[in-house]
Order: sequence, then structure tokens, then C-alpha cells
Amino acid sequence: MRKTLKQIFMGILAGATTLFAQERFKDDFERDLSGWQLIGSHAIRLINSNDPAHGKVMQLEPDGAVYALIKNSDRWGSVRVEGEVLFPDDGDNYMGLIYTYTQRETRTDFGSIYIKGNGSYVQVNPWRDGNAGRLLYNEYTVRLTGEEAIRVNVWHRFKAEIKDNVCHFYVGDMNTPKVGFDLFEHASGFIGFKPRIVGTPVWLDNIKVTAIERLSYPATRVPEFAYAPDSLITKWEVIGPLPKPITSIDRAGDATSTKVVAESTTYIWQPFATDARGAVITGKITEYNGNKPVAYFRTQLRAEAEKTVNLHITTLDELALFINGRFEGFINRDGYVSGENDWNAWFDFWQNPKHAGARVTISLKPGLNQIVLRTRNGQFASGGFFARWEN
Repeated sequence: MRKTLKQIFMGILAGATTLFAQERFKDDFERDLSGWQLIGSHAIRLINSNDPAHGKVMQLEPDGAVYALIKNSDRWGSVRVEGEVLFPDDGDNYMGLIYTYTQRETRTDFGSIYIKGNGSYVQVNPWRDGNAGRLLYNEYTVRLTGEEAIRVNVWHRFKAEIKDNVCHFYVGDMNTPKVGFDLFEHASGFIGFKPRIVGTPVWLDNIKVTAIERLSYPATRVPEFAYAPDSLITKWEVIGPLPKPITSIDRAGDATSTKVVAESTTYIWQPFATDARGAVITGKITEYNGNKPVAYFRTQLRAEAEKTVNLHITTLDELALFINGRFEGFINRDGYVSGENDWNAWFDFWQNPKHAGARVTISLKPGLNQIVLRTRNGQFASGGFFARWEN
């Protein structure tokens, strides 16, 4: 059946409306910053780039927590973010994409992937209550080389596709993401940008956000890794966050009990899930900027008779170890153990001698044994550990 002119017109109008609706946001920074929610606004401004092709740009100046969030972006669902970035000098700098920015009563968390200006690489770096998580995800560091290498005073294209808790981040090559990350726990929130906490500025221009139905690239994680969580300790319980250590929890030795009573307060052990790699992300519980930096993590191990086993662990936290209510000492964050300032916690610590972490010998009694690790979130770029039993 032939369509009438009215039907054709209405079809064109509907198509145009759909196309228009797909574009959520666009800013070339030639007017003002009214489309942005600025945190640390003293360090965010429009400047003249002195480049006729770019005109005015947004400059982000490092000075602590400086975030430029796109207004209403927490309502948009799955999106593609495109833009251009320039580093005006060769100081210590980066451009961090912010996604799933979530603010709760006591804390702020967000996913982040950044382009390092000096150094020329891409790095995954989720933030939990003001604490950077990059050292838990070292496998997601990708060097930018050749034509894609970052150069001073040169504009570089980037793109990100965000769907639920998955973020694909592209630089240079717009067909294959440099990293694809799905290990951050939040699945919605604001989108924006941040500079490094300290260092030199970054410029942004021609930011565009478009609605998408699905990710362009088929694989969720890029690069792909052979994670083996079944080889690690993944059954944990947690008490926290707490403002300080609780002596009664330190000394509680009953592995079968689900609660600890201290004075007039009852603390309940709650199940705590590791991530898909088997990592215990302590920063999901503890506060870095807040007033509750302490948490306890418990697991159990049954022994048929008295024996010793090794707890093999790689950690970014300083941990206090308690076995059946008895203090057994401290486990230092990796880097301190090796005598280097290269703080890292690697998913392949039990297979790769270069990432070996620490081993602690534990004496077990017959029956069910309780192993408790106490952590305090007070060191920057901390927030998690991996652990494994070795006979």
C-alpha cells in the first residue's frame, strides 16, 4: 500500500526526532560551562587555546578533588562519550574519564579510566570514597605507542562507551578499545572528567554524548585475562565500616558464631563477595575521606588435626591478622615487603614469582578455624587484597 504524503512526512519527522533524541549532550566550550556541574570550580575554566580550529577549551587544573560532571548524565543510561584532549606541557598529568559517579550520604564512588600525558598510557583507576584504586588493576595498563603516542600540544581523539558497569575506552583507534572494564561495582551515575590531583593542566574540547543500545565492541573485558578465582579464598564475611578497631572483634575466636557483642553493641558478620578475579575490595566497605576507616574480613578453614598451612597474600592494605581470636602479627602492603616503592596487588600473585606478595605460616587447631584480617583505610591508592591457601 502506498504511503500518503502525510505518512511520509510523519515518518521523516519521527526519524529526525529519534536521531535528535540520541544526542544527549554537546559542548564546544565557546559559550559557558552551564551544562556542567563543577566540583572544585576554582580549578576549572574556559581559556583561549590560540588555535583557530578549537577556539575556547575547558582547562582542568590539578588541585585535589576537581571534577567536571555533565548535568543530568546520571539519567541517560547507555551512552557513547567522544571528545578531544590536549596536554599543554610535559609535566605530570592525565585526563580521567569519570563514569557511574555515585554520591551517597557518607561517600562518593566512581569508575575512572585515564590517559596519562607524560608516560603515554591508558590506566583503569576506580575511586572509592576519595581513594584511587588503580594499583588493584595493574593488568589494565596499556601503553600508547607509534601514531597513538601522546604528544605535548597535540590534540588526541578519545571515545568511551558505557553500559551499566562496563566501560570501553578508545584512544586513536576508534574501532578497538584500549581497555574494556567491568569490575567496578556501580552501574549508573554521572559522567565527567578530572585532572590529576597534583601536576599540570589538561585541556578538553568538542565533547559529545550520544545514546547507544549496545556496546560496539563484542568482548566485555579488554584485554582478556585468565582469571582463576576458584584457586583463591573467595568466601568472606565482613564487619564494618567502623570508626576504630574493636577489641572484642579482635579477640573473638568462635568461628561458628555470626555475631560479636561489645558492650551494648552487637556486630553481625555479613557475607562479602569478592570480584570476578577473586579480589577482596576492602575499599567498598571502608571510608578514606569519611570517619569509618576500619573493617574486619573473616574466612574459615577446617583442619582434621593440628597442622600448619601458608596464607599466601598480596595486599595494598596494611593488615592485622587474628587466628581464632589470637593476634598473629601484621601483613604489610606489597612494595614494603619487597623493599621497593612499587605498591601493587596482582591477580596472578600465586602463579607469577614477580608478583608473589607475602606468605604467612598459620597454625590450625582440629576443627573449624577462624581467620580474621583487620584493615584501616588510611593510605592512598590502597583498598584491597587477594589471598590463597597453600598446604
